[in-house]
Amino acid sequence: MKYAFCLILFSLFSFTGFSQILNPSFEDNLSQWNIKERNHFHFSIDSSQKHIGNQSLKINGRETQSSDYIPFSQPVLISLNHLQTIKISSYVKTENLKGNAALWCQVWDKNNKMIGFQNSEMQNLFINGNTDWQKYSLTITADSSVKKLVLGGYVSGDGTAWFDDLQIVYANKKDSTTSAEVKKFITDFNDIIKKNSIYSDSLNWESINKNIQDLYAGLKTIDEAKVLTSYMIDQLRKAGDNHSFLQTKTVAENYTKDNSTPLKPKAKLLENGIGYIYVPGFTSTNDSVSKLFTDTIQNLIRKIDIQNKIRGWIVDLRENQGGNMYPMIAGLGPLIGNGTLGYFIKNDQGLSISNRWYYEDGIAGTGKNLNLTKKNDPYLIKNPMQKIAVLIGAKTSSSGEMTAISFIGKKNVKLFGQHSGGYTTGNVSFRLSDGSALVLACSLVADRNKKQYLKGIDPDVLVADLKKVNDDVLGAAKRWINE
Repeated sequence: MKYAFCLILFSLFSFTGFSQILNPSFEDNLSQWNIKERNHFHFSIDSSQKHIGNQSLKINGRETQSSDYIPFSQPVLISLNHLQTIKISSYVKTENLKGNAALWCQVWDKNNKMIGFQNSEMQNLFINGNTDWQKYSLTITADSSVKKLVLGGYVSGDGTAWFDDLQIVYANKKDSTTSAEVKKFITDFNDIIKKNSIYSDSLNWESINKNIQDLYAGLKTIDEAKVLTSYMIDQLRKAGDNHSFLQTKTVAENYTKDNSTPLKPKAKLLENGIGYIYVPGFTSTNDSVSKLFTDTIQNLIRKIDIQNKIRGWIVDLRENQGGNMYPMIAGLGPLIGNGTLGYFIKNDQGLSISNRWYYEDGIAGTGKNLNLTKKNDPYLIKNPMQKIAVLIGAKTSSSGEMTAISFIGKKNVKLFGQHSGGYTTGNVSFRLSDGSALVLACSLVADRNKKQYLKGIDPDVLVADLKKVNDDVLGAAKRWINE
């Protein structure tokens, strides 16, 4: 049955035969597949549930955290002579799955550099709950520069998922017309990039336009056009943009309603009178939710400062993976202080008040815009000149990095930890006609002293992130404050 299906596809599409997935139905147990034990997950070969053959891969999660997942994969070498659409498919079954079962694929070039990535969630496909065996596909694009795919699936959340019969189909349809809706969608999408991306001039638009016409042959719906937007994101990646991304309609809508980050701000008093503030990412533009986040941080700072004799402060941004920077900055305003904190820089723009970001008496904003205002009286710490240690690491990303940059340049501040995530561009969200959003890197960033950060932030004090017994980064920060 599996092989008959491939033969049918052969007759429908112009087809290039290359390497295929080995042991696609797990008949040879886990041979050829890479999968490792992870906390909260168990995997096994299951002979009681299968779509084809005698067995399938079963993955079960129990008492998982929101960020927990377990992937499985294998590398597949390919050789292409032209741009092509590739579909990776699998049959999946789920039982009481509260998270998600998904396919994913990395695209690697001849220099062993990853130049593209896609997963089911990025293509607005979510597999959970209770479902019987069903075929799902992940669509990617690849050209002659691509030499390897690393592909497979993953499971997140509590519940069970089974995978069976994974396949690759190399197809390039050339026998039907494209709908006007698809043409307009990708034209509008690319116009946004041309007009706003700081990497626009680095893109080969002549080649892109030709490839887009090849790729959209036969596409009829906006949903099918996701292969085109994914191709454009890959082109931005090749040009050096590691920060732009697509938000599904669901995620874009939720971003305006609530904060999807489960971590919450917290504070405590450390030994020798050191105030510790932990600030995670914040993913919402909702005004009331943003102000609650800001008030929470300011109230934590206020309580510690009023009730204790403080020697110095530690601001922990090591798990801050970004989102909306303004509630973070407004919350930490009592420590950051008033004034210009940094700049967003476009290629044709100097550094001026029009593109600064700032904090001013409870107000955080950009240029002349008030992005977030604290209703209640903003707090100011009793001794603004006390030492402030800011902790950063590889997970400190995007708006987390902007928050760290907001401290840089203050004479009483030092950064401790490791190099940050490297997502130091100013992103703007553009809503698309289908309700999804293109979150696009539209500017570079600089600190209050106009020093630019092109590839992340280096701490003032580099500390190895061992954490085997003690938190070495936190220890180094405490020693500096106690000096």
